[in-house]
Amino acid sequence: MATSSSLSSFPSYALLPLVLLVLVSSSCFICATALSLSDHKPNTNPAGFTMRLIHRDSPESPFYDPKLTDAEKNEKRNRLTRRRPNDVRIPADYRLFEYVVSFSVGTPPVDTYAAMDTATDITWIQCRPCDNCFTQERGVPIFDPRKSSSYVKYGCMDPMCRGDYGLTCDRNGTFCSYHRRYYSDEQSQGIFSSDKFGFLIQDNYRRRRAKISVRLPFGCGHNNSVPGLPADAEEIPGVFGLNKEPLSSINQLGYKRFSHCFIPKGRRQTSLLRLGEDAIITNETTPMVEFGNETLPDYYVSLKGISVGETRLNIPQDTFKTSRYGLRGVYIDTGSTGTELARGAFDIFLEELVKQIKLKREYVSNFDLCYEIRGDRDMEDNMPEITFHFTGLDYVVQRWNGWARVAIDNDFVCLMFRRAIGDLTIIGNHQLQDVNVGYDLENKLISLQNRNCRLVD
Repeated sequence: MATSSSLSSFPSYALLPLVLLVLVSSSCFICATALSLSDHKPNTNPAGFTMRLIHRDSPESPFYDPKLTDAEKNEKRNRLTRRRPNDVRIPADYRLFEYVVSFSVGTPPVDTYAAMDTATDITWIQCRPCDNCFTQERGVPIFDPRKSSSYVKYGCMDPMCRGDYGLTCDRNGTFCSYHRRYYSDEQSQGIFSSDKFGFLIQDNYRRRRAKISVRLPFGCGHNNSVPGLPADAEEIPGVFGLNKEPLSSINQLGYKRFSHCFIPKGRRQTSLLRLGEDAIITNETTPMVEFGNETLPDYYVSLKGISVGETRLNIPQDTFKTSRYGLRGVYIDTGSTGTELARGAFDIFLEELVKQIKLKREYVSNFDLCYEIRGDRDMEDNMPEITFHFTGLDYVVQRWNGWARVAIDNDFVCLMFRRAIGDLTIIGNHQLQDVNVGYDLENKLISLQNRNCRLVD
């Protein structure tokens, strides 16, 4: 926590660079002790910047599998999502993360990737030495902090380690450690650290790409596991955390706003993540929701109801109401694929869709509702609009954001909404394709605007 008066313009929780004290003696090994971050000045970061988001199934992604059809990818996403529980408020199944940030870390820089997630705080990547690490995509090395001259660890005495941020001292009582877990028992555990991150950014003014370097805190994961992962599977090396908590990268960079616009899956263009002054916040806004005086970690919103076509659904009034600790309510999670509706809403929603849609119904495993279609015209003529009524904003879900092709010959479409096991409603990334989503942390607003993300500079 910054104590110097010269740092008063920075958030009280801003993390500052660590310094290692190297103690050398002839009778012992060299050992490193981390000083308190509050003794040092922060980075001077640009007012804002824009970087590319790569969908993991895009041909530009290192995780691209040309053997899988779009239909097979959609079926796999939905099957994995159905496995996860919804009664505990922890981030999504790690294997569902889809939008990937590319960056380098360390000195000399090592290129790596992390999945963008608005429901995670700490940015983390796998690190050597590995007590337990999963297989990364071929050609993407596991970061070895011992080879980075700019790498430092947070000490146990730092206020951040002793604060209410989910960090603890390691077993030796020397360095600060973190532990984050996901649905289906995926987890990452290691040392909370700091190093130089290099981002390839979009410089739209000069119509070129540039590279910037900033110092960021992150989790150096020495013990990471993804249960049930096939031996030959290759995974994303880490997570780029963007929720509202102090340790998230958006807060550590000192920015109060960001936005993203997801290009539909399967397209060759890359999506954009805009931070700081580059963010696009439109006028179509709804307030972020807290629970009384309790600040919730994620981006909760006030959903008042849902319409199918012209019919406003008769959903009980308190179905979407936020509860203590965020165990009920509605939030946006880019780490989830489809949208999960709370139990009290989904059955009513499904019944109304069945009533209004006159196409031939098909039954496909892992999906609640599927139809045979003969082309895009069938979608336009037969699929009713789905509207989310937020406080101050009626948001129309584009038709292809509500459904996805799942048959190899593309003649079946299935609903990309699911029944939640618990009482949380989660708005996933499938419903946010070709939507500019803006997060204004200072004014506590979220903007949603349908637009062609391929045309957004």
